[in-house]
Amino acid sequence: MMSERPDLTITIVSWNTRELLRSCLQSLRASGARASFEIHVVDNGSRDGSAEMVRAEFPDVLLIANAENHGFAAANNQSWAQARGRYWLLLNSDTEVKPGALDALVALMDAQPRAGLATARLVNPDGRPQHCAQPAPSIWRTLLEASRLHKLLPNSLRGRVMLGLYWNYRETVRIGWTWGTALIARRAAVEEVGPLSEAFFMYGEDLEWCLRMRRRGWEVWFCHTAEVLHYGGQSSAQQWPDAQKQQIILDNCYKAIGMHRRPLSVRLLKMATWCALRAEQISKRLKGRKPLSPSENAFVVPASAGRRRLPKSSG
Repeated sequence: MMSERPDLTITIVSWNTRELLRSCLQSLRASGARASFEIHVVDNGSRDGSAEMVRAEFPDVLLIANAENHGFAAANNQSWAQARGRYWLLLNSDTEVKPGALDALVALMDAQPRAGLATARLVNPDGRPQHCAQPAPSIWRTLLEASRLHKLLPNSLRGRVMLGLYWNYRETVRIGWTWGTALIARRAAVEEVGPLSEAFFMYGEDLEWCLRMRRRGWEVWFCHTAEVLHYGGQSSAQQWPDAQKQQIILDNCYKAIGMHRRPLSVRLLKMATWCALRAEQISKRLKGRKPLSPSENAFVVPASAGRRRLPKSSG
């Protein structure tokens, strides 16, 4: 399964998701990948026997067992310090890798030498795609949505411009940013720009990483031939209600953007997003439909839910 330098180091950060983690690891065993890989599991102080399960059932996995929850970024970075692969794959514990997915991701990175990051095609249990392909945060794009003028665009053009929930997820393309759910990174890119920012405990670190990669000339891609089942929300549901989670996501997304853009630009983007959300809510109510939550809005779709929790001191 491993050569002297494997193609992939696969890092799975887990917090109290033992059964999901087991299924995730089993899916990697059954993936039929031609690419060689090593697996790291970073357990963030679970109390459900996750670490013990990994030791007993997956002895070939490198287990890093933390006494407490270090957060998503810091836990992944613990693995990066020991990663040997040509590529580094961040994989949520609440995912199952479909056959061919690992090889498809490696093939994309091999074919696109400026690809610093790429995401798999994430799907719900019913097979519907999750909206993980996002455009770069943009004031004009957000105002286009707020004004409803995006509805005047042909479907294909609207999908390519807006991405998110407007796109069909049937082709491999360059994108603005994506989630850390099933995210492959090029070793050379990580060595140049650094790993995940530990300024984030959870959420927003994937957006910041994508923005940082792009500023240094690296590209972010979506790979439609690499399919990964993602349950989502499994750890976060144990810790906080949806409304609080959505606020955390939005706050951290703006924090990530603020690390790469001027304060005025961030303030204008917040105003444009507020307008877009209000316009969407009014439109839905007039039509008698349920408004979209912030997690479904075209501007800020959250980094994948359910992979880690907030510290108790954060509420």
